[in-house]
Amino acid sequence: MLAEDLHFGRAAERLHLAQPALSQQIRRLERQVGVELYARSSRVVDLTDAGRAMVEPARAALRAVAQAERAAREAARTALHQVRVGVEMSLEDMVPTVLAHATEHTRIALWLSRMHEAHGHEALAASQIDAFIGFLPPADDSQTPRVRTMDIPLAAVVRPDHVLARRPTVSLTAFRQSPIAIFGRQQSPRLFDRFVDVLSEGRGREALSLRELAATGSGTQGAILAEVGMGDAVSFGTSATLAATARHLRSLPFDPPLFVPVYISWHAERSVAVDDLVGGLAREP
Repeated sequence: MLAEDLHFGRAAERLHLAQPALSQQIRRLERQVGVELYARSSRVVDLTDAGRAMVEPARAALRAVAQAERAAREAARTALHQVRVGVEMSLEDMVPTVLAHATEHTRIALWLSRMHEAHGHEALAASQIDAFIGFLPPADDSQTPRVRTMDIPLAAVVRPDHVLARRPTVSLTAFRQSPIAIFGRQQSPRLFDRFVDVLSEGRGREALSLRELAATGSGTQGAILAEVGMGDAVSFGTSATLAATARHLRSLPFDPPLFVPVYISWHAERSVAVDDLVGGLAREP
């Protein structure tokens, strides 16, 4: 401004500065470059040769700074935001929903991993993932925020020649008459108790005949399906998960339908992208 006006008062006014402050900045710049940039007298201010030589490079530098600021803002506007999401192994039904959300929000770079419920909450607590989708509701003492995202129907799974296999649907009463293959409680006590509560309609494990199975080489789910396929036991799961893992067995919907709620948990220090995910998947109140 001073190089254009050659008047300290007018330049200070255009810069919204007090004239003494502008004078101090000019002196500081002259000390920095080691030469006088302005010739001053009581009535005239003019550029020195050094000052004239500096004007155009200085203007180019200011233009470059402005261009760099614009580029940085544009990069921030269009940058991909990584969201690391864990989904419970038995919740195949949620995978298409999460993928669809990421497709609709083109700025999200989704990293999705399947994991067991207990491992998912451990990974979330250790900040290894940003959000986890599973069966468990918020614990009374949990500091991890969670919301209900949807209710998913459970289905029964039996061997093709099981007495229940001839039916189009199965009631919980008929289902409970057979041994129920399930993962061992020690693997995930809260999740085990959750399923027992749902299957027993709140009457506890005494109302059920349970066969708790440990993991084998093919995992706990593999052990459960093998137990169903080889004997008189039955089991349960979500429709999409059974369709993907138990094609050799018979899947039957419960009548009346048996729903289990699904929750999304997230890290307290979440990003805008995680906010979008939680908002997109949270169930309407």
